[in-house]
Amino acid sequence: MSTGDRIRKLGFKRWYERTMIESHAFLVSSFLGMILTFSGIELIGEQESWRELVLGVAGTAAGAGIMLHGMNRYFRSLLLAESLSDRATCPHCHAYGAFTVEATGSALPARGRRDAESSWLRVKCRKCGSDWIM
Repeated sequence: MSTGDRIRKLGFKRWYERTMIESHAFLVSSFLGMILTFSGIELIGEQESWRELVLGVAGTAAGAGIMLHGMNRYFRSLLLAESLSDRATCPHCHAYGAFTVEATGSALPARGRRDAESSWLRVKCRKCGSDWIM
């Protein structure tokens, strides 16, 4: 489900709250991955058999993967939520988050990457009826 569809379904304020909770859950999982990585490194250093070596290498690799994926998702979710929240105020009546999503889209920048700045939402204020692009 796209960001625009989720905002349509939940409303902006609930979408923002859930996105922030989700991003911080990724931060916590990243810290747990870091603990697993350090535990695996410790197992490698205290090896007494090849099984402990394999277990240590596997734990280190899994922890590093979890940590990197968690940090990547944390920063991407946080960037998207903060980018949209900066533009969620009606330019005419200054109501925050009181809008309906009319259309969504994404433009690919020249470098070929999609990020929070390349997606847009056309929204309409519920209070005054003015529309703008987020």
